[in-house]
Amino acid sequence: MDSNRQNLINKIKYRAQYRGTKEMDLFVFKFVNEIVENLNLEELEDLNKLINLGDEELIKISESKDNQNLSKVIIKLREFKEKY
Repeated sequence: MDSNRQNLINKIKYRAQYRGTKEMDLFVFKFVNEIVENLNLEELEDLNKLINLGDEELIKISESKDNQNLSKVIIKLREFKEKY
């Protein structure tokens, strides 16, 4: 189980660095590095889905004011965006 978790973390970190635009690469990579080690497997899977979204959709989610049925990962993304 730990190797599956670590493999997913490695996959997420790699994807976060190479999204397409340099600005989003930096933003997403910093966000991922801040939270990735403290997430359980389900939350890591949510994070993996989130970072595989397109830039525009990711920005839209991070700026949305809709607070219903949010995953822990999206809440952390919004908190992170507020700091930067």
